[in-house]
Formats: sequence, structure tokens, C-alpha cells
Amino acid sequence: MKIAFKTLFATILVAYFVIGWGDNTNAQQPSNTVCQTDNAALSQMPAATVRFSREDGTDLDLIVKLAATPMTRAAGFQRVCASVVEKTPILFVFEREQKPSFHMRNVVTPLDIAFIAKSKRVDSIRKMKPYVLGSTRRPLYSSDHKVMTALEVTPGFFEANNIDLTVTVDWHRNQD
Repeated sequence: MKIAFKTLFATILVAYFVIGWGDNTNAQQPSNTVCQTDNAALSQMPAATVRFSREDGTDLDLIVKLAATPMTRAAGFQRVCASVVEKTPILFVFEREQKPSFHMRNVVTPLDIAFIAKSKRVDSIRKMKPYVLGSTRRPLYSSDHKVMTALEVTPGFFEANNIDLTVTVDWHRNQD
């Protein structure tokens, strides 16, 4: 029973943050929201290395934070300062293939996100924008197909590093 409760709680938590349950679309975000240099979930995320393999035979390695639990996936970059986001990409890892939706609630800076298929190919790349205070338009950003991972980075990272739909992506958790 204890395990079932934890699973139910984790599912509700993920739904609350990722799907947007409990989101009152008429409510404004507090205008005095101060960004943080960290959040509890971000500090709990272990480090991982993502390798991008391009068609021309070149590779690019990127150190990221690994969001592999319902709590860390739900929290992501919420309320984290733009200066931290710029140097701390997050790789979201899912237990099974799915078509996840991401929102920008409580995120203070734009982000780019790449959705990565089970085949390790980039499925789609989206540019995400924070909600405008007082706006009732709060878009969700999704992949084109089911994916196993998603990578959030600072805007322009994918273009600057020639990361597109032809790139293969692999990753491993770093030793603590």
C-alpha cells in the first residue's frame, strides 16, 4: 500500500507540473518572483554526458544534469536564473517511449528542447518561451513522435553546434 501511494503521489505531481493540472489560466505569476541559482530538484540531479554524433563523423560531448525521476522531471528549470540555465543543460529521461509535453511555467528564460527517439535520433527541436505575466496563452511543447529523452538547453545551442534531425544522440551517467 505504501508503494502504491508513492506511485500515485508521483503521478499526480508529474501531472500537476507537466500537464498543467491545477493551473489557473487566469492567475498571474507573482511579479516579484526571484530567480534562484538552484532548486532542490536541480541539486539532486546527477551529472551525465550527452554525445552528439554528426553525419560528418564529428562528435560533441555535453555535460548535463539528469532528470530521471518524477520529481526532477517535474521541476526542471523552474525559478532557476538564466545564468544557471546557460551552463546547466538538463536531459529528461523517461521510463518508456512517450510523447511528453513541456511547459514554461515558472521558467524565467527561453529554452530550446530536442526530443530524442529510442533510435537515438533527434525527433524534433522546439524553441520554448516563458509565459508572459498575465497571459492566458500557455503553450505546451511536444515531440512529433514518441521519444525516450528530451534535452533542454540555452537558446541557440543546437544551431550553433550543428545539431539537427540527422544527429545521433547517446548518453551515460557520470561516476559520482
